[in-house]
Amino acid sequence: MGMHRPMDSRTRLPGKDAVLAACRGFPPIEDVVLLEAAGELTALHQTREHTPLCALEEANWHRARLMCDIDEWVTLVTPIPFPSARVHTHTMGQVIDRLAQATVQTYIALAAAPDALFYEASVQLAELGDAYQDLADELKQETRRLPGITIP
Repeated sequence: MGMHRPMDSRTRLPGKDAVLAACRGFPPIEDVVLLEAAGELTALHQTREHTPLCALEEANWHRARLMCDIDEWVTLVTPIPFPSARVHTHTMGQVIDRLAQATVQTYIALAAAPDALFYEASVQLAELGDAYQDLADELKQETRRLPGITIP
């Protein structure tokens, strides 16, 4: 078996429902870095929707910092994967950033797009939520590892 790190409520990956709620702006019920960052990433994506590209440098820097914070936290709270664990294509920070972006796109579609576009955005958001949950489960089971994680 892989090596384990101690876990408590603040040191385990939250489920997809908690992550999606954080992206929707609900305050996290647990003091978890990933949930706080998910809410901040969503707010940054909302800002990006009405900010000219030339003025996005600070927001993009903040997004990158939040993704790094998520990646560092996840490394600390997940078990060290088996050496044979497959590498995921994205870091957890990138996965949460994508969920945050899809949440904003779904809200925009709800407010201003035809029903078919809202439906497509909703389906994509649900699929991304499921993909997050699958990744979180695989990390917990030590059968998946994230890019940049070296196995001792």
